[in-house]
Amino acid sequence: MHKSFYASGFLFEPKTQQILLYQPATKNETPALWSTVGGISRGKEDALSAFKRIAQENLKTRLNLKKVYPVYDYFNNKLEKKNYVFYAEVESLKKIQPLHGGNFSWFTFKQISKLPFSKETKNDIIVAERVIKAHAREKAARLAKSPRCQ
Repeated sequence: MHKSFYASGFLFEPKTQQILLYQPATKNETPALWSTVGGISRGKEDALSAFKRIAQENLKTRLNLKKVYPVYDYFNNKLEKKNYVFYAEVESLKKIQPLHGGNFSWFTFKQISKLPFSKETKNDIIVAERVIKAHAREKAARLAKSPRCQ
């Protein structure tokens, strides 16, 4: 039997260095915690396919699989499942309409420090920011070594 898992993550726009986060609607006056987009796997899909499906279902946008990057995975005690975290690069800030109420908004990493998150989501975003910065450094190093730059 295939064990289900959780796949989550966010869209990232490199030019503006912004990520897309979600805040569900609440029935009372208390604002909900901000989170990444996520959901449970189906059948025998792998983590990347699950994230792509979940993002497409929730954001009504197609992701280029060549621009989806793994961040890390860990066992989430709250969910009692393994959580695979991804980010997907997009070429522009897209206007996203929430499917189930709530709010989607773009934020810089600096702005995120002021938002309310669960401990897990905050850790996911911190680690993702480090992975994004590492990818940028690797890309810059490759460009510096290319024959066109010399």
